[in-house]
Amino acid sequence: MKKAFTITELLVAVGLLAAVLAASTMIFHYAIEAQRTAMATAEIMRTMRAITDQLNMDFAGLRTSDAPMIIKFHGNPNDANEADSIVFFAAGDFQDSNGMVRGPVARIYYGQSGMRTASVIDPNKILLRKQVILEPNHISTNEYEPNSLLQLVNRYLASDPNTITNGNIANKWIARPIDINSTNAGSIAMYLAKDVNDFSITFCSRNDIDLVKGFLQWRKAVAGQKIFFSFWPRYPYFKQYPDMIKFTFTLYDSKKILKNGRRFEHIVYIGQ
Repeated sequence: MKKAFTITELLVAVGLLAAVLAASTMIFHYAIEAQRTAMATAEIMRTMRAITDQLNMDFAGLRTSDAPMIIKFHGNPNDANEADSIVFFAAGDFQDSNGMVRGPVARIYYGQSGMRTASVIDPNKILLRKQVILEPNHISTNEYEPNSLLQLVNRYLASDPNTITNGNIANKWIARPIDINSTNAGSIAMYLAKDVNDFSITFCSRNDIDLVKGFLQWRKAVAGQKIFFSFWPRYPYFKQYPDMIKFTFTLYDSKKILKNGRRFEHIVYIGQ
């Protein structure tokens, strides 16, 4: 006569099996979440490297001796689309998105995108980089204009850059570019990275450095204010260029696995 399992033994076996399955499910869940987090982090790190590499490349050619730089600080805390922005001139080998026009000098703008459009989700989370090549032999477009650096600087000096009227040339340079539109090649060229938010700028000069305490005092202007850094000594009315500029921004992964994203700081050093 074969011996059968008792009800107690069956219940114990079922309980053990349930515990093993629950533990396995939990381990599997944690493994999947860890993989998702790792993939999201890797995506964010790729975006971060793309942004910082571009910043380093642009600032490596920064024209400090014969051109101005303007920083506009976030002015309206109730406008989710607002963020700090910066415009400056740089030397390099620049070409337009079609590869048809090339030039050695460009005016470069960094900031976040404008208002919401039907073709873009969360446009305030798009970081723009707009370059305008200075090419006297071509007509004006979104990507190049028929002016030399000297011509633009002379207009800048003649227009009183410290004014805030819309007709001022400095305000046109620092104004937020047109909204990104997937059917507009000119706006696609400005698309640096998506899922970027809270783009902010601070700066630091030699006078803000305490070498003994190792302390840096990063400066940020009053909200809504523009700071003009101009070449020295041609136009000493404005501040000299800072020695360091710090860009701070939050990056999100495309699937929003990391709900709060990752906050990064990147410092560029300006040689003068």
